[in-house]
Amino acid sequence: MKRCLALAGWLTLLSPAHAEVLRWGTLTVTVTPRAEGNIEGEARAVVRNGNRTVLTVSGWNVAAELQPLRPGGLPELVLSTFSGGAHCCSAYYAFTQDAGRVENLAIIDGGNYGLRFVDLNRDGTKELLFASDRLAYYDWPYAVSPALLTVLAWDGVRLADRTHAYTYVPAQEAARNLGDLLAGLGKNADLTNLKARLGGYYANMILAGQGAQAEEVLRARVFAKSSALRDWFRQHRSGLIDATYAPAEGRMRVAERTTYPLKEPEQP
Repeated sequence: MKRCLALAGWLTLLSPAHAEVLRWGTLTVTVTPRAEGNIEGEARAVVRNGNRTVLTVSGWNVAAELQPLRPGGLPELVLSTFSGGAHCCSAYYAFTQDAGRVENLAIIDGGNYGLRFVDLNRDGTKELLFASDRLAYYDWPYAVSPALLTVLAWDGVRLADRTHAYTYVPAQEAARNLGDLLAGLGKNADLTNLKARLGGYYANMILAGQGAQAEEVLRARVFAKSSALRDWFRQHRSGLIDATYAPAEGRMRVAERTTYPLKEPEQP
């Protein structure tokens, strides 16, 4: 049964009270939190083969988990970091041992909303539900910003945008936004919130391959009741489309290093 994929429940990264050790095959992953009260310090995850350090990932907070992201072999190691602050930003570092050595599978910029791991097709590997923040602050405050739901998954070579195979994911988010939009229409409507719900509905319907249908629904059920929303949509339609088509893969890359994130050289 297809489950509703609302934003509630996205992974929250919290530092443990003490160092935690995770076994990953023959390797050990030790996650050490920031010292309590040290706002300038960093948490750190260190992957070791015996006494040899294989790689290190650091950030404001760091969490480690094993997730099967590709078929065969050991589950992949995912190290999640958070930069600190009210809501931004998260990053995910995925590593595999399937080739006989530790390799970086992906570095994903999770932005404000992050991602979740779910086996959508029940084949034993996890898909990554990526909540893009491309529309955060678009024409509204962060608190009401909509998320664009996309799916990243193994395509036989790498993690790639596979939303076209799971169009019900953005379609469900679009339906949630449309329900809130229709419920909010009226004399005392909060126009700012309704713009955000309209943007979230339209953008997620585009991702679901139903952009034209969405415009028909808006004309028949929304614009007939709100000329302000109609005029706003006419002005911002192109901007919403441009933001929607910015690919999720642009937030992902692969980099073979021993230390993450890469420290930029100091300026003289």
